[in-house]
Amino acid sequence: MEKILTVLLLTIFMLIACSGNNDEQIGSAQNPIDFSMGISFPPVADNEQRDFTKPLLAELDVDRIRIGENWSFREPSEGNFNWEPLDERIQWAQDNNIEIFLTIQSNGPDWACSSQQNSNSCVYNDNDEFKNYIEQLLQRYPNEISKIQFGNEWQTDFWYIGNEQQFVSANNIVFNAIQEYSPNTKFVLGGFTTISLRFLAGCNGLIDEFYDDEGILYDQAYLEANCNSNEIQSVIDRIEYVLENALYDIVDIHLYDDVENWNIYFQNIKTMVQKPILISEFGGPNVNIEPETEQYQSDQLEKYIKTIDLMDVDETYFFKLIEGGSNPAHSKSGLIDDTTLSKKISFSTFEKYNR
Repeated sequence: MEKILTVLLLTIFMLIACSGNNDEQIGSAQNPIDFSMGISFPPVADNEQRDFTKPLLAELDVDRIRIGENWSFREPSEGNFNWEPLDERIQWAQDNNIEIFLTIQSNGPDWACSSQQNSNSCVYNDNDEFKNYIEQLLQRYPNEISKIQFGNEWQTDFWYIGNEQQFVSANNIVFNAIQEYSPNTKFVLGGFTTISLRFLAGCNGLIDEFYDDEGILYDQAYLEANCNSNEIQSVIDRIEYVLENALYDIVDIHLYDDVENWNIYFQNIKTMVQKPILISEFGGPNVNIEPETEQYQSDQLEKYIKTIDLMDVDETYFFKLIEGGSNPAHSKSGLIDDTTLSKKISFSTFEKYNR
């Protein structure tokens, strides 16, 4: 916590420099926006999905997408690789002048995972086996992938079951392999969840309260009573260790819902890192605490875009193209209706700003 608090004065200074009524700041942003917008995890798994997605990306003027990669699918048994599905996605992207941001999941095939695992991740029995997979991947697509990251939302063991030292070890394997086999590829540190950004800002005294995805309110009294608890302190220690010991070119953050606080979260994390920041997921609203009408979603998307335009970021990815997903809070946040596959009002909003 001491290291986190040392950035407080600098953070406050930066926030004062950006001070003023937030609505006035948002209203001052002018088209065109000063950053690139892509789509995070659009459907591109097979030819049918790619045929559906391609014209929509073209209409939105999107030239970059974030997709997932799973070692379990690529090497289901040791030494037996199945590259064809990824080959097809990479080739499709190249044929259509689409940049790929590849998120390599922090899980693995059963034969490579130790007993320390959950549904989202595992700790590897032998990092040399993971290293071989990464080197095979990079030698297959040298300098053909714009950005790569290992893992996602690693701040708690829900998303990465290992400790911070184990995460850094696997992370640095990927970074070092990129330097050798694909030096034009940028390595991105796995994304910060919005809730982790909220707690960092709240425990620094920069915001008084916030909601989580389930609609639970964390107020000032809660923060004052719990910021020094073992539970929260262990997450802060984990974050500090990774930031100090992991190798990376770019930091990744995720921003959802409470757009009025986004610049606070951004300025706070900016004081903690010395690297550029991108946003690989942004979106909302949270249907547990906000309206879910199409018009409200469109209005919020406009606020999201204009708020990001005030930040020092060059690249963002909206989450997501089609409604649905495992998180009920954001199941209605897509640009396309998941039942009718028709374009929502927010589709036009995205298109207007990305043009």
